[in-house]
Order: sequence, then C-alpha cells, then structure tokens
Amino acid sequence: MTERSDPTCADCAGFVVRDVDERGRARGNCRLRPELGKMPEGFPACESFHARGARKDQVKPVEKTRRKRAKSGRPQETTSIRPTLQDVTVGDTSGEINMDRDGLKQVLRELLEAETFFGYPAMSGRWENGRMVLKPADPDHQPKEVPLEAFFHKIVMIRDRLRVLEAKINSHDKLSEQDKVEMHGYISKCYGTLTTFNILFGDQADQFRSK
Repeated sequence: MTERSDPTCADCAGFVVRDVDERGRARGNCRLRPELGKMPEGFPACESFHARGARKDQVKPVEKTRRKRAKSGRPQETTSIRPTLQDVTVGDTSGEINMDRDGLKQVLRELLEAETFFGYPAMSGRWENGRMVLKPADPDHQPKEVPLEAFFHKIVMIRDRLRVLEAKINSHDKLSEQDKVEMHGYISKCYGTLTTFNILFGDQADQFRSK
C-alpha cells in the first residue's frame, strides 16, 4: 500500500492557481482563507483543508482541533471546521444552458449558499434570541431594539467584505508592494476597531484580529 503524503494547499479544493513563480511552481489564493493572500502550492495545509476529489486517497487527512471543555462546561478551544466544500459538486460544464433572469438569480442564490467562501459562522449561544437596545439619554425618545441575530449578520457581512477586499488587493497587478502594504494597514485598523464585537462569535477562528 502506497504511503499517503502530507497535504499541501495544492491538494485542497479551495486552492485557486493564479500564476507560476520563477521556478515554475504554481501560486494561488485560498477560497476558504483569502486573508492569507497569494501563496505557493507547497504551502502546508491548514485545518480548513478539503482534499480535491483526485487527491482524497493520496494525502493524509488533516487533524482538526477539537473543543476542550472547562469545568464550567464551556468550550475553551474552538475549531474552525467549515461546512463548505466538504462535498464538492462535480458535473458536466460543457454545452449551453438556457434560463431567464429569475432563473439565473435562483442559481446564484443556491451557489452562494452552497459554496460560500467563508462558511456560516455561529453566534455564541449566550446571545441567542437576545436583543440589542439603543436607549437615548432623552426619556421622551423611544429606545430602538434590534435582534442580535440581525446585528450579528451585519457584522459578519462586514468581516467577509473586508476579507474579499484584502484578497483583491493581494492579487491586484497594478498596485505596487508599497501601496498594498499601506492599504493592508487601513484594513488592519478596521479589524482592530471591530474586535469589540468578537464576543458575539461562537468560534474564536471567526473573530476579528488586528494583525
């Protein structure tokens, strides 16, 4: 029996090849972790690894970080297992497909739900069914209540769009390295500002980081 090799980014279904380096090695971006920017194909696989169909039996599985519970019963260490790309859909892409505008919208909605880049982050259980109250100092004005699930969804959308922006900056061929570094500095400051909302995330891997 052939011994399976250690998995690399090139073995992952989330790895998208962009170009090759001076030695002819492929480089690309990760659809699961776009914040990593462009990296070589031989980069060691992370916990978000999902083997390509042709490589499933040829590479070793990546061990996931399991949750550890304290005496209080609360998870101390969290895992970053995404529900995306676990069972990659493969089909015939040849030929033409006829559909109207509404049909295209439906297909796109299904695609975004099934193959979202960032998975579906869970909100911490302590905040489930909770509400955020904005209370004016003037008692004559009515307070505003917002379901925490809706507020959490907006925070996640901001996080994901920042990650997309980060990936686009990394892959932009017209920006100089100095421009990219400067723009990444602003993005890092945005992440730092948003760390206030990390308490809402159930998984530490989904939280904002200033670095």
